[in-house]
Amino acid sequence: MFDMTSMLLGAAVAGIGLCMTMLSMWSADRTAYYKVGWSIGVGFLILHVFAYWFYARGGYLVAGVLACALQPIGAAYLYVSVRQYFDEGFKPLERVLRVSLPYLLFVPAIFAFGYDGVALMLQNALTATLLISGGIIYMRRWREAPFEIGSLAFLYTVTGVSFALCGLVLLANGQWSIGYPPQNWAEEINTVISILALTGAGAMTLSVDQSRLAKRNQLSAMSDPLSGLLNRRGLASARPGTLLANEAVALFDLDHFKRINDQYGHAVGDQVIRRFADTLREEGRSTDPKARLGGEEFAVVMADVSPQEARGVAERILAAFAAVELITAAGERFRVTASAGIAFGSTNGEPIEHVMARADSALYAAKRNGRNRVESGELRLAS
Repeated sequence: MFDMTSMLLGAAVAGIGLCMTMLSMWSADRTAYYKVGWSIGVGFLILHVFAYWFYARGGYLVAGVLACALQPIGAAYLYVSVRQYFDEGFKPLERVLRVSLPYLLFVPAIFAFGYDGVALMLQNALTATLLISGGIIYMRRWREAPFEIGSLAFLYTVTGVSFALCGLVLLANGQWSIGYPPQNWAEEINTVISILALTGAGAMTLSVDQSRLAKRNQLSAMSDPLSGLLNRRGLASARPGTLLANEAVALFDLDHFKRINDQYGHAVGDQVIRRFADTLREEGRSTDPKARLGGEEFAVVMADVSPQEARGVAERILAAFAAVELITAAGERFRVTASAGIAFGSTNGEPIEHVMARADSALYAAKRNGRNRVESGELRLAS
């Protein structure tokens, strides 16, 4: 026979520590609101444990009613924290209220009027539904972090099933009115699983958070914040160090960009850079990495492309951008053009730095020859 009281109190202490850890991490990254939802959910479950402990020790009806009310609210917050993890725009309070209010209006009253067995069946059914639903969401997204998210899916689902078993045993035994905390094999299994799942889910959630933060930091280091494109480091990591004869670099430079900054201000200049980045994404090939190299200079690395195809892509980008009408905050309308230079790798492979240098020479030739045009550098058939 398990010492249920000690195990429940142990779960509460472990939960308090996890809540404090999660909230501390949220204070360092206040965009991750799912940590708050998770902490609130575990907090309600801790309060449920203490209320249940008082009910088990002294049979206090008020404590039993309170425990019955708190558990599904905690499960609801755990469910919405999963939703928030994958959808930062998800509104948790609305969903918690939608789930909890109907339950709170009827089930605690059923418990208070002596049908505590029925109330516990409903409590366990709702808790199981919410936890299993959270597990299903994790299952659908396990590829993001297979071990950690797969483990969370398993823990949520198994814990939900253990709550369902508690309700089913009461139903099978016809225990509509009990008058004391139920004691059976399902309750003992549920206690053990809940404690293991609470600590395991907390540890895995922290691990997933650290993994996501590391990826976000890596992405930030590899991308340009103004344009949303790759930066030089990101471009270098996205492409091999050498380019073959069917691989090309296209360099783009906005025409008379300094004049735009001087005439309209740097805020408008930033608007022009963002719009050109959008044009690269819209008109360029989706498989080609695109980067802002600095200032008004951009690069696209094209693989498996012929000279005609590469030139066609660059000309399409320039034509689309030249057709864009930009508007300042004062209502002034203007257009901007860009120039491009293209260079290819060689049959045996050529360092990308050398190819970019030839593309840069072709770009300056486009500037000299009138701007808003594409020039191609010398083709290299052998290294």
